[in-house]
Amino acid sequence: MAFFKRRRGACTRIASTAITSAAWALSKEKRKEKRKEKRLSACVLTLVLTATVGCTSTKADLPEMALLETASQTVATSRAEIDSVAVIETAIGQWFGGMDITLADTAFTVSSTLSIERKGIVDKRGLPLDGRHGNAAFVFTLLKRGDECFIRNEQNNEEMLLDGVDCVAAKR
Repeated sequence: MAFFKRRRGACTRIASTAITSAAWALSKEKRKEKRKEKRLSACVLTLVLTATVGCTSTKADLPEMALLETASQTVATSRAEIDSVAVIETAIGQWFGGMDITLADTAFTVSSTLSIERKGIVDKRGLPLDGRHGNAAFVFTLLKRGDECFIRNEQNNEEMLLDGVDCVAAKR
């Protein structure tokens, strides 16, 4: 009888070890399948996001450098006819805290960028004190996106819509 008990116990141990090994192998297979599913869903998600971003960012969304068509070009506003340069002066003046800015009538007709320097301190003879001044130049760029014209402040990359100003894409 002891032989059977020992034998039965050995068989039980062998059977339970086999069942445990089979269960472990099944759970290992399930874990592999879950990993594959996660990888597949991650790949699909990446593909969908890439396609969505690629479709939404088209060339039309990118701004192009622009020029004003003519120096005497006028735009209609609610109050009166104001020339394009005056609209640009107002926009740039807002970046300088509402200061009055005066630009040449030919501003943005030859180049799409404009640099403005602050006046340095001069003596009675008109010579700069301490030789040169270290004031940074402020750079502005006229841009066209679709049918609208914008001006961009290059120091902080802020853009401002120029209502009613017509511009053309600059030739490269």
